Amino acid sequence: MSASWALLIPVAALALIVLGGMAVLRLQKTSPGPDGLRSSRAPGCAAPAGSQDAVRESREEFVRRHWQRPGVVANGATLVDLYDRIRALEERVGRAERQAASPPPHD
Repeated sequence: MSASWALLIPVAALALIVLGGMAVLRLQKTSPGPDGLRSSRAPGCAAPAGSQDAVRESREEFVRRHWQRPGVVANGATLVDLYDRIRALEERVGRAERQAASPPPHD
């Protein structure tokens, strides 16, 4: 009988470790992560201070807001310049598409 008790203790410990690990993984999957916590914040609450971007703020808006802060945005001036060039290029493409979509003038 004592041999069965000696075997039961390590098996029970192993089962407890496995079941505990499965429970922890299940809780991690169901609990909201950092993005879930940010989105669950009340709309009237202010964004936390620091380098975190505000709720519903694009990366471009974040870079434009913090481009002069060292350590927050690497090469902020270059990124802002790239965003300006992208915006100008998008406008040029939009104009070219509108011109291509309009019918040519008939003689």
